[in-house]
Amino acid sequence: MNRNSLKHPNDLLFVLVRRLPHRGILYELNSKESAEWFKTPTNRSNFLEYYGTNVIIKDRSFNVLIKNFPISFIPENQAAVADVEKKAGFNSCTISKARYIKPITRCNHN
Repeated sequence: MNRNSLKHPNDLLFVLVRRLPHRGILYELNSKESAEWFKTPTNRSNFLEYYGTNVIIKDRSFNVLIKNFPISFIPENQAAVADVEKKAGFNSCTISKARYIKPITRCNHN
């Protein structure tokens, strides 16, 4: 990967590189713009080409707990999930999966 041949954010910086217990490596970027640049398939492939064929990039996701969510919400309904993203101010397709912590049948409806 020749840094000069790629268009990249001027402030692109890896602020953390940590070896994980299962022999993986965690990279943390300095900004949202840098992460968005890195998500582009062309930029990823250039990064992979530089580090070799045995490298796999996995996006990291995080669990978020929301208290007192209405039981009328249907987690399997993509339109409902998109509505939550919009109301929360998230980008489209930010929520990869939604579910209730416990089955609705065990919820107290009062």
